[in-house]
Amino acid sequence: MQPKLFGTDGIRGTPGQEPLTPGSIRKIAAGYANLIRKIAHGKKNPSVVLGKDTRASCAMIEQAIAAGLTDVGVDVQLLGVLPTAAVACLTKHLKADGGIMISASHNPAEENGIKFFTQNGEKLSEKEEAFVENSLGARAERSRKGTVKAFAKAEAEYLAFLVESAGRPKLAGLNVVVDAANGTAYRAAGVFASLGAAATLINNKPDGSNINKDCGALNPQQLQKEVIATKASCGIAFDGDSDRLIMVDEKGNVINGDAIILALAKGMLRRGSLSNNAVVVTEYTNTAFDDELALAGVKTVRVQNGDKHVYAEMRKHGYSLGGEQSGHIIMGNNTAGDGILAAIHILALLKESGLPFSKLAEFTKKPQALINVEVKEKRELSSLSLTSAAIAEAEKQLPRLKGRSLIRYSGTQNMLRIMLEGNGKEEIKRLAEEIAAAAKKEIGA
Repeated sequence: MQPKLFGTDGIRGTPGQEPLTPGSIRKIAAGYANLIRKIAHGKKNPSVVLGKDTRASCAMIEQAIAAGLTDVGVDVQLLGVLPTAAVACLTKHLKADGGIMISASHNPAEENGIKFFTQNGEKLSEKEEAFVENSLGARAERSRKGTVKAFAKAEAEYLAFLVESAGRPKLAGLNVVVDAANGTAYRAAGVFASLGAAATLINNKPDGSNINKDCGALNPQQLQKEVIATKASCGIAFDGDSDRLIMVDEKGNVINGDAIILALAKGMLRRGSLSNNAVVVTEYTNTAFDDELALAGVKTVRVQNGDKHVYAEMRKHGYSLGGEQSGHIIMGNNTAGDGILAAIHILALLKESGLPFSKLAEFTKKPQALINVEVKEKRELSSLSLTSAAIAEAEKQLPRLKGRSLIRYSGTQNMLRIMLEGNGKEEIKRLAEEIAAAAKKEIGA
């Protein structure tokens, strides 16, 4: 039986190894072509926009995707290096039949991935992913071979969209430090300066191998130091494809997605733009978030992990704000997490309120322990005697601590993600560490 290609967010792997070999990529591209042709009611020569991040391996993958698409009659527009949200946006704006982003997001430079979008700029549903997998190797009728053209205005049109979508805020007087993670934000981050903020850019010199390396949303230590050294209003950190936003307040404290979404929700509530007085989050969001919003009369809706699940719930019920603790934030009519857009909105709130960022993002959380364990294989947890025993012990203690647990394998990396939350910081930490130690012993890489 063929293993499932798609994980939590598209296809991930090591370039040159299955499924990211030139031959397999061409087959995947052709399978995707069959999907968008079906959605476009049999259109013989559909069009696809194709973007990428700054990894060296993107060149090989881009070439293989373009070859696979054009061979079955699809016309391709190359967007160059752009954030994932820009590809989703331009898919709709250019009226393409589909969009593809080459990126492994927050993963290390030696890994890569492929994200797929429908003509509406939406990530594929599980049903659509299955259709692509079942179409691998299937030939499609074509009227002619597809073409490949570069779209030179891609970045300019995306930046214009950002500014207009955020309402052209005037950010003069704010001093910000922006960590581009040597990824797709390395030029786009300049939008903050264009709106009047004094912006210092760091980690904005990608070389193909330094994306996310000791920088960006997952490694904000340099940003913290820079914010303190420059006495900045705040710090802004993106990941490799800029769909995540993590921030740093003026005191150097890291502000995660929960606090950012909470600040955005309160601001949108004041302006009357929070549709249905509800916010969509995932299982990882701290439960104190629900309590805080409930005081303002706002409902918290929870879905399973993954920003595509957040978006699906937003679309289904017409909600205007949703996101993840990791920093994926979806606003308004957008179809994917856009870290740059969310950051512009936060800076507008900061300017409008006149408060220091530490006050704007103030949020008293319940103690939460998050540990990622790198694993060599993803075996059923129930088959691991030490790990399952540690989990059982933790779950026995959690009711007393008014807590909860969420323990699962990552859909994008060989990681076991352990999250425990509850009253008693030290005990929660100890229980999480015991589970992690057991997992390392049994399946640690």
